[in-house]
Amino acid sequence: MLNVDTSTPDRVVGLRCEGAENPNLVETPCPRFSWKIESGRRGAKQSAYRLRLKSFPGAEEVLWDSGVLESAESQWVIASGLRLAARTSYVWQVRVWDERGRASRWSEFSSLQTGLMGGEWPADWISDGRVVEVGEAPPARYFRTDFSIPQKCIRAVLYFSAFGIVKPWINGECISEDCFAPGWPDYRKRVFYVSYDVTDALQEGVNTLGLMLGDGWYSGTLFLDHQYGSTPKLSAWIELSFEDGSIQRVATGENWKWKTGPIVEHGIYFGETHDARLEDLNWSRPRALDDAWKAVKVEETPDVSIDARLSEPVRRIEELKPMGCARNASGAFIYDLGQNMVGWVRLRVEAEAGDDITLRFAEMLEKDGSIHTANLRTAKATARYIAKGGSEVEIWEPCFTYFGFRYVELTGVKEPFADAITGVVVHTDLKRMGRFECSNPLLNQLYSNTLWGQKGNFLELPTDCPQRDERLGWTGDAQVFCNTALYNMDASNFYRQWLAAVRDSFEPGPEGGFGSVAPYTGFARGSAGWADGGAVVPWTAWLHSGDRAILEENFPVVCEWVDLMRESAPDGIRISKEGWGDWLAPWYPQLEAPTPYRMIATAYYAYSTQIAIWMAEELGEFERAAEYSVLLAEVKTAFQREYISADGKIESDEQTAYLLALGFDLVQEEKRAAMVEHLVRAIEIKDDHLATGFIGTPLINPVLSSVGHTDLAYKVVLQETYPGWLYSVKNGATTIWERWDSWTPEEGFHPKGMNSFNHYAYGAVVEWFYQTVAGIRLDPKYPGWKRFFIAPELGGGLSYASASLETPYGKIVSSWKQSGDRFEIEVEIPANTTCSITLPVKSCEAVSEKGAPLSIHEAVTDLRVDKGRVSFDMSAGRYHFQAELLTANVR
Repeated sequence: MLNVDTSTPDRVVGLRCEGAENPNLVETPCPRFSWKIESGRRGAKQSAYRLRLKSFPGAEEVLWDSGVLESAESQWVIASGLRLAARTSYVWQVRVWDERGRASRWSEFSSLQTGLMGGEWPADWISDGRVVEVGEAPPARYFRTDFSIPQKCIRAVLYFSAFGIVKPWINGECISEDCFAPGWPDYRKRVFYVSYDVTDALQEGVNTLGLMLGDGWYSGTLFLDHQYGSTPKLSAWIELSFEDGSIQRVATGENWKWKTGPIVEHGIYFGETHDARLEDLNWSRPRALDDAWKAVKVEETPDVSIDARLSEPVRRIEELKPMGCARNASGAFIYDLGQNMVGWVRLRVEAEAGDDITLRFAEMLEKDGSIHTANLRTAKATARYIAKGGSEVEIWEPCFTYFGFRYVELTGVKEPFADAITGVVVHTDLKRMGRFECSNPLLNQLYSNTLWGQKGNFLELPTDCPQRDERLGWTGDAQVFCNTALYNMDASNFYRQWLAAVRDSFEPGPEGGFGSVAPYTGFARGSAGWADGGAVVPWTAWLHSGDRAILEENFPVVCEWVDLMRESAPDGIRISKEGWGDWLAPWYPQLEAPTPYRMIATAYYAYSTQIAIWMAEELGEFERAAEYSVLLAEVKTAFQREYISADGKIESDEQTAYLLALGFDLVQEEKRAAMVEHLVRAIEIKDDHLATGFIGTPLINPVLSSVGHTDLAYKVVLQETYPGWLYSVKNGATTIWERWDSWTPEEGFHPKGMNSFNHYAYGAVVEWFYQTVAGIRLDPKYPGWKRFFIAPELGGGLSYASASLETPYGKIVSSWKQSGDRFEIEVEIPANTTCSITLPVKSCEAVSEKGAPLSIHEAVTDLRVDKGRVSFDMSAGRYHFQAELLTANVR
């Protein structure tokens, strides 16, 4: 019996449609809905729900009602029978019944707006007709049109797409805080479109729509002189809905005008030059136009897909005040933001007309106090502001570029204001999911460095670095880091969008495969560990999010990838052109790391095949799963035959080789223990330091913990000397370095030009912070955190560690502390989930929760002791366990 009892404290919150809060481009008529349940009650779970849809919150008419459905599902719920109309606004809400049959109140309304759903794109593509040369930093273009609104407009939506990046304006006001819209796809095959509700920006009578167009990643020169095209263009339209039911469209076409303006030079790598003397504050207001405005060129409609943007946009997220300012020998003012960051600065100055004020950006300083720019290579990374003069203070921020920096050099100002420089942190607006801290301040700084590295390199897509003439979506970096990334931030839609570019990079044939970068701009295809990102990233994103669409969209091309590798591996050993290998392993030049490339390629061949099997099983493709299971067995046998000796030793006898074999489950069970000992020896001969590059490093700590050597994993991560994670921390790093020795006190900067101080790849160790130190691990049998594990492992001299994770169901907390033989842990399990807890104690009798022994605790089920650990299952709630440790448990 289900009752309506609104006295229950349960609340329904966190409403999402298609994985997004209040989405404005839902592209399916039958979307999926998700929600969370807030409850202070132990054991809280959902037994039924009811979902309803309206046109607006106060509407009497209910457009769709699910009725009461008995179900525990609260994530990605398919509203069976619902059919939404294209380009329409809706609101929805939900209520749930708990395990006692009592109903919550209705949730607050959440909005959704549908997109085109495959409908026509009714606007022309327009440009200024100018060809942008390779290496050129052209001016930005300003487009505009006037239109009249004859009656009251009840809804107006602006849609635009571009080969380039756009800032939209209406009647003199910028109507969005989004940056770099509509984003960066693989322009060879698709463009994104976005939409904005602009009803409140319009007025009865004459209105003006203005669009600023920048080259961005399309016609701006990228690494290796790459351009997708030489003439940026845009297409836009406003759909106006009136009270009488009529609809009017205002679209780009031959009647539009364009001119240049104050942004006289710009480019992603170049920077931006803004001449304030050319500002026209009324450029997007209704008025008579002068001769500066010229007729646009109407371009041919491009033969690409126009897709709704899925990911959250790039935005200004926070601001940083300088820690200090010093004047160097050349007279330049050097500002220290205290944190290596990505974005730009806001300049505040008082100057004479024509004063040329220059800002240069750098991650590090030279010994003489000047900025270090050698690692920028050809990127100018410079912002110039030419003052308009007058009595007013001038304030400026760049628009169509960004920088990676900690230090800012300011010249052209005699005596700057105390607040002349403010750092503006810019990245994709992803919600923070995870938090971690422990009793070791160096590990806390390493965690912070990784988080800031993710912020700076999650700008539109997962880039390798944010500062030099590169900033590309390297697939190898992305796949090794994606598990950590999804612990830190809610990035499933971010990855889902980027994976379209990964699929677009795929080419068949012996020289094909997924690209090393996506969107594709050149470089090799099919490189082991990089191309395999096309399989690893969607599988990992599925595990964290539970979004089945990620599997469905990527499974076909993952199968193509496995089949392509099979063609190049007739005897199970993948023979292919050389790739990046164990990139930047310490002590070796680039591309000369000791792990044989064919070994890496074969190991990843097996791993991608295993992922294809898992995907196939989840999607009900059982014949394909069976086929690939046979293939996987053949690849494992070949790997074992080729690389593993009778005593479990691998030919190259170094860390990454053992980590691949153990981490990807390629070793025979009877040789596993011997191989573990070889791995331990390979680490010990390096004085408990790592000797791994991009491929081996993410595996070292998780593999050591999985084979019972968490004590050694702690030793490795706590090394403060080269090569190790804390070496950079001890040397002042605030983000993750590209190289283990990007800078040393003895040698200074690494002599190679490839030397980023903001590369997240080595920050992949943070997944081990969450999964092992705090012990929060997902259960792959229940993707999306419906069921999970908490199993902290003590060590490293830590006296406490705490982590929280805001999952789709709610917050998970694991917070422990140890004092002598006393161990305590606070656990929080979200409503509608269950958790398997494992504690580092050997006896059930040694554990209690608020005085109640586990054996009689009402919330404990499946109590067991295994391998010197106590394990049990718990339902939702907050718990505080106390235990007595035995000496053997303390490392």
